[in-house]
Amino acid sequence: MISVARDAARDNRIVPYYQPKVSLKDDAVCGFEALLRWRHPTLGVQAPGTIAAAFEDLDLATGISERMFAQIIDGMRHWLDDGVEFGRIAVNLSPAELRHESLVSRILERLHHSGIPTSRIELEVTETVFLGRGADSVAEALRVLSREGVKIALDDFGTGYASMTHLKAFPVDVIKIDRSFVSNLDTDPDDAAIIDAVVGLGHKLGMEVVAEGIETNVQARYLLDREGDYGQGYLFGKASPAAAGPSIVAGSHIHVEQGPEGGFEVRG
Repeated sequence: MISVARDAARDNRIVPYYQPKVSLKDDAVCGFEALLRWRHPTLGVQAPGTIAAAFEDLDLATGISERMFAQIIDGMRHWLDDGVEFGRIAVNLSPAELRHESLVSRILERLHHSGIPTSRIELEVTETVFLGRGADSVAEALRVLSREGVKIALDDFGTGYASMTHLKAFPVDVIKIDRSFVSNLDTDPDDAAIIDAVVGLGHKLGMEVVAEGIETNVQARYLLDREGDYGQGYLFGKASPAAAGPSIVAGSHIHVEQGPEGGFEVRG
């Protein structure tokens, strides 16, 4: 995996794909998550799991991140110049990347050089970054980025080992409910109860709440009824190349309505 990833990075075959994030309150696309993809010479576009080991290698993870950020920032600049109101772009950071001493300066310098407001970027981290080796330096990096206006999202919330106190100790703006809770919310009352608790907790702490992995109308309506803020998932759109971004925003209004048989429908 490391060898394949190194070749992909060297040959500029690392590319961001964008999955829309939808406001459950006003039915509009209000942002995207930039997801890593890479182009295999014969097999086409590949998911990041095929090079997962690369993200544990500090230097290689940083190199891949550099290529991702360069393309994301360029894409944001083009969208802004073309008047595309894309909201915020969320980017995942691996624990290895967060431990790199140049992370903060690289991100801020790229944004400032391109004239992109720091509030346009949202960095997603998992609970594991708050634990173990380098946790103190990670915490300081997140605090600096937060003070500069970058939004911080806690990804896969509830699946790791972090304490609730981390929500107070670290500058978290967004909680992302893991798809494992969303997928069975209509059949598993425990998952539904966890979602209710997370939404309530997030709002009481002044945080936005995003539900990942929404695939059905029932799931979307459940989150809407619980006053969840945002949703992501195949119901609203799969990850697409950057070129599709403007058209996704332009045709973004997605309405969750009660259907004629008592079910729920999503209408674009």
